[in-house]
Amino acid sequence: MTSNINPLPLVDMSPMQFQEWLRLLTNEPLFADRNKLLGMLSDDADRETLAEGFREFFEAYSYELAFELDTQEVYILTVLEKSETFAHLKRRVAIVNAERKTSPIERTARRLGGIPNTPGPTIKVRTLGDGEFRMLIETLVNSELFAARERIVKLMKEPSSSAVHVQLQAAFYEFFVCHLELEQFLEDYEYDPDEGLEMRPEVAEELEHSITDYESGKVKGSSLAEVAKAFGVKRYMTPHPHKT
Repeated sequence: MTSNINPLPLVDMSPMQFQEWLRLLTNEPLFADRNKLLGMLSDDADRETLAEGFREFFEAYSYELAFELDTQEVYILTVLEKSETFAHLKRRVAIVNAERKTSPIERTARRLGGIPNTPGPTIKVRTLGDGEFRMLIETLVNSELFAARERIVKLMKEPSSSAVHVQLQAAFYEFFVCHLELEQFLEDYEYDPDEGLEMRPEVAEELEHSITDYESGKVKGSSLAEVAKAFGVKRYMTPHPHKT
């Protein structure tokens, strides 16, 4: 697992910092791993080769890109919630939230290997037939996330301007929603690249306590309205020239 590319929240990034963060984000290992999988599919690679490619893809997404996007999730969802411009993205977020089966803490725990003795997804990747496994990979590599990434890359080649900055923000918000949709899709699949390795007991116990506290109400998350107030977001507006 890599550390965050940039610890700054989006609200504190200048346009230049935002574009640099996007440059690093769109060059995450996931995108090279996706291209490798495309090549494997084109070459009609065998199950073992595809399995290794899938492992690299899964780790790059779950342990790197998804963790990085987690650091910005609350702010992005706040902006979308208060926005009249992004109604189409809000509808997609609402669909994801209606389908999700896990809390943010549970999703983080799952990336760390899950909590022992708790129910998990019902579709086990390792037991899929060869045809089913290939179909799963084809679905993943054709995710809208990758088309959204290309739109960001194309915009970043344009000369910098306030208009381009606003377009980059909009493209990034769509990219982020594509990430939520991909994460929700993968929620139904059980896959652990470290299967057979045990989580340290103290880590498992800490995660289990965190989930119990979250579900019991002892630990409460902030509502979007509260976060919006903290960030000073009233509704979506054209960004301040020094803010994202």
